[in-house]
Amino acid sequence: MLANFKQFNRQKRTKAKQAGTLLLLSLAVGLSGPDLTWSETSSLDETVRQDFSMAHTTQHREEAWDKERIALEAKISRLTSTREKMQETVDGLLWVNGRKEKASAGLREEISKATNLTEGLSPVIAEEAQRAREVVNKSLPFLKKERTQRLAALDQWTQAPATKQAEKLERLLELLTIETQYGHTSEAWQEEIEVDGAPITAELLTVGRLALFYLTLDEKSCGAFNPKTKAFEALPNNSATHLKKAIALARRERSAELVSLPIGRIVVP
Repeated sequence: MLANFKQFNRQKRTKAKQAGTLLLLSLAVGLSGPDLTWSETSSLDETVRQDFSMAHTTQHREEAWDKERIALEAKISRLTSTREKMQETVDGLLWVNGRKEKASAGLREEISKATNLTEGLSPVIAEEAQRAREVVNKSLPFLKKERTQRLAALDQWTQAPATKQAEKLERLLELLTIETQYGHTSEAWQEEIEVDGAPITAELLTVGRLALFYLTLDEKSCGAFNPKTKAFEALPNNSATHLKKAIALARRERSAELVSLPIGRIVVP
């Protein structure tokens, strides 16, 4: 576009030079021809005025074209600078994109390794879940409803195909953590149990995972669960006082004190 503009400018200048030459020839003819008539002199003056007018117009146009050329060159310079800056920005984005692609490839590799690892956990989770069920079923029957519901929820999570291995492992660890906490806490609550074949409502007390006691609501008789016979057996009546204190301690109704309870011996299988 700039080359066409320059060629057009040269053509205009050539025409202006030709007009000036014609003006000089006209003046020479006027000076060398003293025999010209008045009408011919008037025609020549008109031609000279037209040539001057054309030269003046041409000069104005050249000035306008020069201004337009300067403006176009400045615009081209600005556009060139903008293009260079944009190219630098694009190069920077391409570099960042390359770094991100490398990082993404590394993450995909880590995810693949983690996926393989979690898939290998399936038999381990199934084995530990079965072991947890056996522990709950063989342990003392305290908070039986709550613990049974937790086991049922674990079975649903581990057997659901859509459940991820990480979620199954999380549920299993949650159950094991709660069961472990039962080993160093004491809790007291009311529940209906069976003693000597008859159902009664009694206060129950669990001392860790070691012993499970009951105290009747009238506080006259008490007993403990026998893991061998899988039944509650009566304790001497003098144990009721100590058991009543232990229940109050478990409920945070009394300050800490020593209480004597028939826990029995710990037998290591």
